[in-house]
Amino acid sequence: MAENLVEAPVKVCLVISSFQHDQAVERILQRIFTADKSPFFKIIVVDSLGTGRMPKLLRERGWHDVAYHCFAHNLGSAGNLAERLRLAAASEAAFAYAVNHDAALDLSVVEMLVAQANSIERLGALFPMRRIIRQGNKLDTTGASILPLPFFGTKPTQALPALLPVKWSSSNGALYSLAPIREGLTPWSDFWLGWEDLAYGWLLDAHGYRQYIVSGARVDDDYEYRDFRLGPLKLKLTDKPSWYTYYQIRNLLLATQRTRRPLAIRSVVASRIVLELALTVLFREEKKQRLHNLFCGLADGLAGRSGKWMLP
Repeated sequence: MAENLVEAPVKVCLVISSFQHDQAVERILQRIFTADKSPFFKIIVVDSLGTGRMPKLLRERGWHDVAYHCFAHNLGSAGNLAERLRLAAASEAAFAYAVNHDAALDLSVVEMLVAQANSIERLGALFPMRRIIRQGNKLDTTGASILPLPFFGTKPTQALPALLPVKWSSSNGALYSLAPIREGLTPWSDFWLGWEDLAYGWLLDAHGYRQYIVSGARVDDDYEYRDFRLGPLKLKLTDKPSWYTYYQIRNLLLATQRTRRPLAIRSVVASRIVLELALTVLFREEKKQRLHNLFCGLADGLAGRSGKWMLP
C-alpha cells in the first residue's frame, strides 16, 4: 500500500469516473499521492472506452494501489456511478467518495465529510456545500426540497445549519454510505445520463436513509450556465447540448415513477417539463432539435423506456 494511503478508523474508498480523460484523472491521483496523507484506503477508477494509456501510466508512476476498470462500451454517468459504488461495496470500505474526472479534489473537504459521517445513524450520503460560480457564488441548497425545483440558491453570506437536511445533491463530490448498496439499493444504471443522483437520493429517502449537506465543507462549482436574452429579459440558464434535453425529460419522469413520488411531486415534475418547453421556445438555441428531443424524452419517459438513446 502506498505510504500516504492510510488505514483510517473509517475506511473510505475514492471512486473516480472517467470517459477518456486520462490527464484529468492523473491530476486527481497526483494530488493524492503527493499529499502528506490521504483519507482514502483504496482508489478505484472506472473508465468508459478507455484510450489504453491509463494502465501504462499507473505502472510508470508506481501507483499500484489504484484499481483501474475499463469498459468497452460507454456506461454513461449513471452506469459509471452504479459500477463505482458496486466495486467500492465489494471492498472493506464503509463509504465511497465519488468524483468525476473534472473534480477539484480538496482533501480537507473530504476529511470534514468523513468526520461528520461517524456521528449520523442510518446515513445515506453527505454532500459538500457547492458555490455556483456562474450564479454569483450562490450556495446550492436545491436538494433541501424534495421537489425538483429550478435552481435559485441562497446568498453566500446566509446563515445555514451545520448539517442541512436534503433529499439529494450532486454525486460529484458526494460521500456515499455503502450500507444501502450492500442492501441492494443502487443507482439505476439504465438512466445512462441525467438525474441519476436525484433518483438515487429519492431512493435513499424512500428507504429512510438520511442525507445532509455539510455547510462548512465548501467547494466551487463552475457548472455550465450562460446568459440568455429575449428583448429586455435576461436569464441565466444551463448551457447543455441539445441531445441532453431528451435525457433530462425522460429521466425525470423515470425517477418520479420508480420512486413512486406522490401526486404533489408529480405535479411539480409536470410543471418543470412545461417550463423547459417554454424556455426552449423563448430562449434556447437549436429550438427545433431541442423540441424534438424533449417530446421524444417525454414519450419514452411516460412509456418507461430507458437506456442509451440514439444521441449522442
